[in-house]
Amino acid sequence: MKTRIEASSDAVIAIVVTILVLEFKSPDTPDIHLVMENWRSFLVYIVSFFLIFTTWYDHYQLFKLSNKMTKNIFWANAFWLFFLSIIPFTTSFAGKFPAYRGASLLYLANIFLWVISYVYLTYCLAQSNPENAGKIKQIGFLNKQDLIIFIGGGLLSFFISWFIPIFTWVVLALASIFTLVFNRNGNARI
Repeated sequence: MKTRIEASSDAVIAIVVTILVLEFKSPDTPDIHLVMENWRSFLVYIVSFFLIFTTWYDHYQLFKLSNKMTKNIFWANAFWLFFLSIIPFTTSFAGKFPAYRGASLLYLANIFLWVISYVYLTYCLAQSNPENAGKIKQIGFLNKQDLIIFIGGGLLSFFISWFIPIFTWVVLALASIFTLVFNRNGNARI
């Protein structure tokens, strides 16, 4: 079952990243200014891309440490993939209207629920694999400090983004940089 979950997850992630890039339409005429008009969409794409790939790497590490699979793990992973599969839609919407409150908040809500489902997946993996629970929790940001920062930061981001929609992109860009630079499992062998 473990290899089936990993393989299907890898396939869904690859499809999601492909759909993300397909949202970009090439101009009908050879004019670089037409390409530059999509710079906001490209920035939103970059944020989504790096959030997905840093989480994909950690997902791989979580499953590498986990030998026992349960129905709870299967469904936790399915919910994680569900919220992941919505990212191309919310990325496209937010890329077209980055200063629109509804688009920014919808994107932020999607990412927030995706991360919550990831934390729940981490919890399920740690419960079923107690011999590696400490390492699993570390990779999955499943400790009190990280959860307080994540939940508090998420709620604060929703509040500020309600009034200043562009704040969503500042927070998520910083979150992407944070996960790239401070990844606690950065030296793990693939």
